[in-house]
Amino acid sequence: MFVPREFWLDEDDERARYAHHDNSPANEGYVKFLGQVADVVAGLGVGRPRVLDFGSGERAVLADLLRQRGFDCVAYDPLYGKGTSALRDRYDIVVSCEVIEHLRNLRAEILSLKECLGPRGRIVVRTQCYPSVADMTSWWYARDATHLNFFSEQTLEYASGLCGLRCLRTTRPDIFVWTSET
Repeated sequence: MFVPREFWLDEDDERARYAHHDNSPANEGYVKFLGQVADVVAGLGVGRPRVLDFGSGERAVLADLLRQRGFDCVAYDPLYGKGTSALRDRYDIVVSCEVIEHLRNLRAEILSLKECLGPRGRIVVRTQCYPSVADMTSWWYARDATHLNFFSEQTLEYASGLCGLRCLRTTRPDIFVWTSET
């Protein structure tokens, strides 16, 4: 499911909407939320991977958390001018935490993520899956005007397939790992 283009916010309005979030390292709930993603990254068994935090946000809190855990992590967010050359490099893991629902050109941007992966690379995706089509109009996640794409587990599997990857579930209902490994 997606929001038609005529209803999209422009980038200035989108940035203004994000300014209402408390996505800072001082927000314990936010740090705990991101820590769950960092746990998944650490549990992938890739040793000391090079990680791209795709859509890091203005403060790049997840990138900082991953660095604190000893990972080489690059923050990228074009809305805030972060890591402008980051997509030219290769990474063992690309993290897309609460980003896929914001992508304006879903297929092209997913393919650009795949291009950033080194051999046996993985993409960690965090997004809320919609409860049911019937509940979409009352679902809080769909009411965020910056959210353009909505997924079920099946459509996340389809999206991973667009770039030739397989979607694996994790113990978290909203975190998925896309991999080329079987």
